[in-house]
Amino acid sequence: MDLRLFPLNSVLFPGMRMPLHIFEERYRIMIRECIEEDAAFGVVLIKVGAEVGSGAVPHDIGTTARILQVEYLEDGRMNIFTTGHERFRIVAVNTTQPYLRGEVSLLRQEPSTDSAYAALPRARQMFDDYLKTYLALADQWTRGVSLPDDPAEAADYMAARMEIVPDTKQELLAQLNPEARIRRELEILGEVLPDMHGQLVAHLRRKTSGFAVLN
Repeated sequence: MDLRLFPLNSVLFPGMRMPLHIFEERYRIMIRECIEEDAAFGVVLIKVGAEVGSGAVPHDIGTTARILQVEYLEDGRMNIFTTGHERFRIVAVNTTQPYLRGEVSLLRQEPSTDSAYAALPRARQMFDDYLKTYLALADQWTRGVSLPDDPAEAADYMAARMEIVPDTKQELLAQLNPEARIRRELEILGEVLPDMHGQLVAHLRRKTSGFAVLN
């Protein structure tokens, strides 16, 4: 399968929405072609190089993106709104055009096992705690989160919304076993939540320190 490639410093997961500002001429060309052909393109995390300019080397596993909406701006720039669909692996890269193209193969995830389903309640509990704490640190709140019932979709849902470094997100994207992906996410949540709870206590203390106490 031939696919246009968009190297970024971000990881796209299936089911995740991603807005993009298109300003470089090569990517204006690429996106116009995708719009004209109603074609997907591939989002891949940059391994070496930068988003702007040439020479970026991507990781070999990425996610296909479909364009949902386009906002045309002056000078040919665009804001586009995309959603992730399927994982793929780059087999070969074509650099003969202004933008990267790749020969890719779509990746199938491994089946979800009973133990993957058994891990979901703990994942729901910990991710709900994570999301509520994350929002509370920004003085926001939520009633909670409803993870998808399918372990593979639930794992991608969490990975897309966790504030972790791109390399760790790439690790999760490349993991095709849903249970292993959930277990790794639980490990990450277990590492970050104690510090987040401490930050929240300090945040709330600072917010209330200027108020007098009435007895």
